Amino acid sequence: MEIILVALKDSLALTVKLLCIILPLSISYEFLKHRQSAIEKKHFAFLGISGKGFVPLVTGIIIGLTYGAGVIIYSIRTSNTSKKEAFLILLFLSICHAIIEDTLIFVVIGANGLVLIGFRFALAIILTYLIYRSRLFNAQFDCFPGKDGRIEQ
Repeated sequence: MEIILVALKDSLALTVKLLCIILPLSISYEFLKHRQSAIEKKHFAFLGISGKGFVPLVTGIIIGLTYGAGVIIYSIRTSNTSKKEAFLILLFLSICHAIIEDTLIFVVIGANGLVLIGFRFALAIILTYLIYRSRLFNAQFDCFPGKDGRIEQ
């Protein structure tokens, strides 16, 4: 019986810690949605991501792919983001999504947060940059048909 009580107590403590991580992130995202026009002025040109692709990128970095998937898909569709830019955004996010939430969760269980954040950001930036600059990537998207069947530029 004592083991069950200890497990319940520890589970409740972990649940409270996770709630303290996830709730502020959700509030931050709502704030971010209201500041969208100011955020769109920023861009990551060296990665091939424009201002209109910045909102889905920031959403994925902060909230993650699971929670932010709807926002990311909606943002990419409504801002007329090119397929090339959408690919680069999703490539970056495949490596570096939910950076705050994941890091805080791993810190709770004993990992070094700065190492996690630094490694994930560096890897995402390096790979996205290399793919954006590669000839094969550019050639692949130069002959990719759009929605109307025409080749996009």
